[in-house]
Amino acid sequence: MTANGQESRRHHLVPRFYLDRWAINNRLRVTDLSTRRSFTAAPINALIETDYYRVPDGAVDGGSPVVWETWLSDLEGRAAKVFEAIDSDGLGSLDDTQWGHLLHFIGVQITRSRSHRYQGRWMMGAGQYQLWELHRPGAIEAMLTRAGEEPTPERVGQIERYFAAAIADPWSVPMLAEQEMVMAIQGASVLAEVLSSRQFVLYSTAKPLLTGDEPVVQIYERMGDDHPNGGGYFGAPVIVFPLGPHQALAMFRSNMPVPHGRELNAYETIELNQVIAANAHRHIVEQPGGQLGTRLRVPDLKEPARIVNVPPANGEGAELVWMPAQRRWHGEPDAPIRPVKSWWPVVVPPAPRPPAGWRTEAAR
Repeated sequence: MTANGQESRRHHLVPRFYLDRWAINNRLRVTDLSTRRSFTAAPINALIETDYYRVPDGAVDGGSPVVWETWLSDLEGRAAKVFEAIDSDGLGSLDDTQWGHLLHFIGVQITRSRSHRYQGRWMMGAGQYQLWELHRPGAIEAMLTRAGEEPTPERVGQIERYFAAAIADPWSVPMLAEQEMVMAIQGASVLAEVLSSRQFVLYSTAKPLLTGDEPVVQIYERMGDDHPNGGGYFGAPVIVFPLGPHQALAMFRSNMPVPHGRELNAYETIELNQVIAANAHRHIVEQPGGQLGTRLRVPDLKEPARIVNVPPANGEGAELVWMPAQRRWHGEPDAPIRPVKSWWPVVVPPAPRPPAGWRTEAAR
């Protein structure tokens, strides 16, 4: 524990020990998708953001401003030992406690991410604006009236300015750091439970794999489509987490047949890299001699979700609102179809229905 005010302010977006797995002679290659700039760096200096996990001093039970960073450090220490066990003796060597550490670690890689934070802010800005159709004349006044507020010109103007700023820059939406911490930790626990129902297979790869700042990747039969009946971390047919430059942990949905092979050929590895790269929010990571970060086509970043009005069946009942999540391949005409061909059966079984009481907030 460091003295108050002396805590490290340089926080990794993904764990340092995880980045080390891609390093050769303490160097790895990072590609910034926002600029297409590619450079080498030591893992200690890669995917760093100042105060990313910092909370106000005393905000969480009167404790340290690095309580979140400390919690993550403990989690990562346990996960690093699980990775060592997998490297040494394979997935089959893990006991129940180690499996719990691994699942929780994977869940945290989803909820700690830039994309997860961006989605929350987008929902509080553009998402709400679209959902409530606040562009319509009188819509803001009606919203205030329903909430029991007087729709004065000053209050209406205040809300208009808020949404104008939030839509122009979702990162401007205020959110308490301690609230983000609680949401991330609770969401990771939900996701660990979700992932525990899957079938886990560890694959080796003929060519080096990429990873990035969003290393947990949902894979669908058609990567560019909506997935109304089988999307999210519960419904995706396959979820992949790169364990290292030649190891891919595939998590098959419970009703998906598991292929017999355990090695991906060169073409399959390229297909997998294509979806890993397009899952990144901003940064792709590879071994220092790699060049895929600048050579692969990666579509532009999309809004994290969109609003779809679903008319009632047979014209009866209320209209439904659906908010499908979007990744970079969404809506792209050349989006991958059945990436990693050997993973797909002739007919993909429909996703099972979520159990009663299913919590969806963290599982999109």
